[in-house]
Amino acid sequence: MAANEFYIGRRISYDDSLCTVKWQGEIEGLRGQWLGVEWDDPSRGKHDGRYGEKRYFDCWNKESSSASFIRPNQKRIDKPQHFLEAVREKYGSENSLEQAEPRDIITISGKQVDEVGFAAISKKQSAWSELKTVSLDGLRIRGSYNKLQRSKKELHNDLQTVLSGLKWKELDLSRNLFEDWDDIANICSNLKELELLKVNGNRFKIPNDNEKSADTFKRLNGLSLASTALDWDDIPALCTQKRFPNLQTLSLAFNSLNNPPNPPSPFPLLNLETLDLTSCNLHTLQSLEPLTTLPNLSALILRSNPLSNLTTTPTLTFPHLQNLDLTSTHLSSFSSLNPIPKTFPSLTSLKTTHAPLSTSHPSARLLTIARLPGIKTLNNTAIPPHERQNADLYYLNSITPLFLAAKSIDEENEILESHPQWHYLCNKYGEPDTIIQKKRTSIDPPHSNTTTTTTTPSSNEKPPTPYPPLSLGANLITITFHHHPPSSSSDKRPSNPKNNNNNNKPSYMTEIPNQLSIYRLKALLGHHYNIPALEIKLVLETDEWDPVVAERAEDDDWSCCSCCSCCCCSEDGSEKKDDDDDEGGSGGGGGEGVVEGKAEEVDKEKEKENPKKEKAKEKAKEKAKEKGKEKGLWVRREIELVDSTRPVGFWIEGKEATVRVERRDLSVFGIKPGEIVKWPQW
Repeated sequence: MAANEFYIGRRISYDDSLCTVKWQGEIEGLRGQWLGVEWDDPSRGKHDGRYGEKRYFDCWNKESSSASFIRPNQKRIDKPQHFLEAVREKYGSENSLEQAEPRDIITISGKQVDEVGFAAISKKQSAWSELKTVSLDGLRIRGSYNKLQRSKKELHNDLQTVLSGLKWKELDLSRNLFEDWDDIANICSNLKELELLKVNGNRFKIPNDNEKSADTFKRLNGLSLASTALDWDDIPALCTQKRFPNLQTLSLAFNSLNNPPNPPSPFPLLNLETLDLTSCNLHTLQSLEPLTTLPNLSALILRSNPLSNLTTTPTLTFPHLQNLDLTSTHLSSFSSLNPIPKTFPSLTSLKTTHAPLSTSHPSARLLTIARLPGIKTLNNTAIPPHERQNADLYYLNSITPLFLAAKSIDEENEILESHPQWHYLCNKYGEPDTIIQKKRTSIDPPHSNTTTTTTTPSSNEKPPTPYPPLSLGANLITITFHHHPPSSSSDKRPSNPKNNNNNNKPSYMTEIPNQLSIYRLKALLGHHYNIPALEIKLVLETDEWDPVVAERAEDDDWSCCSCCSCCCCSEDGSEKKDDDDDEGGSGGGGGEGVVEGKAEEVDKEKEKENPKKEKAKEKAKEKAKEKGKEKGLWVRREIELVDSTRPVGFWIEGKEATVRVERRDLSVFGIKPGEIVKWPQW
């Protein structure tokens, strides 16, 4: 291969490794002609274009040693081919069956055998019209036709004849030897149904005129230009609205885009929705300023970029962006996420997998969710409402100690800069009680010698605190516990000796969540009253009343009394005599006969026979019930809170309740009185 065939920018394949010719000539101290090349794979190179103390050429990749010097006449340079040759090599020829030579007769153990299935495979591979996805990746394609064998017009007609009518949807021309974008446009101009084009890993000249390719990519909605050595000046010249009128997805991954022009060149793709900028050497979001002109951009992929923060200028915003991928970036602190709500106000999905902040804290997911109130999906996992609430409350409680420790307004302002969601969360869930108490203390006047009269509320009274509807405080129930320990010295049941002061307090008021289980409630009360939790019996006192004994009123003596005026008493209070009574009986003595048991039975039988007296008895019972409540004949209805995992809210309706705390009899557990038992620590 002659040395003059290698020119600057020539693409060659050397031992199946692609490279671009950057320099040609003699090297000081070495004999013969040499080619200076830059490898597509940087690990294949040995230097950066410098030999000794002299630099011979510059590389596109500035941060790695991706260059080498090779001989131009070595046989290790692979032979290139044009597009149709590559298609036939991969998928066969459409008339390959007609031109196929007769197969040799195969003999096995003296018997002739025939090949079965190869014809069907060749027929399927050669049916180009049946293909929807065509992949010609890494087949050393140099152009759309061989310019050295036939004229450009003849080969263009052949290309049009072969490709016309094909319904290819996807075409992959990655990692080939294309040098001119026009060669790619000539191929695609004959594929009227093409929707996705991949030209990753190629190096080509940017066309100056897009008039002739206006209809070439009319149906194209996806384009991949990964690792094509493009910069911010090349992209607007290639990706124009006229050339790609319906482009929705664009990949510019593995291109160096860390230095945008100033002022930035406009990005004229009006229909672009998804942009992939993986490994583009982006250090700040300010490098994305050219993208602010994209009106429909909804997904931005920034994987594997050295982004350490997301700080931008106030003018750099993406109002319609909904999906942001920050996988494998250098974000190490949660405060680096603070600019996201302003820069991406419509963001609903975020990915931070393999970033340092995602592994720096065991509750990294909760802290990330709390800082971004608008996101609905994190790392491909939806955020349900209960997880959002847990994250907000966890974050609110974690930063409350910072505000409590602040000693000046300046310190509080610094905390607010690091945690801008503080006011939002306080408005949503209410300020923590400790913050409210600190504010009250800070506005109290200093102590003086002047005596002031203050009203101290009792220990069982708590001022009502309004809570927002969705806050944790809205789910609290105020419960007053009453416990009267036995005074008998015969009760030798053990208790925790660490602190017996609470055992002598009969009442205890507190607020607990309505989702707290009965088991946990008993454990808390056991710790408070120094009683083993297994011995505790909880009785809920309701506002409803039940009689002690339903027939108690009939057992009383219903003789005349000074408290009522019934039908059995005269107006002056003396007892009326029944007409059916025996005059010679004991009734004339003012009622002494009712003392005898036998006389009572006789009187009851007579009363049943007299309807008037029965009605009088019913009226007397109703009056007795009213007075019975005061005398203890009626009691509140009580419900025992049995041991279970059911929440307290299952038993208690409303925001207030009264519960009586009792100690169970040890015989329930088979323990004799006075027996020393070692109880578990709660």
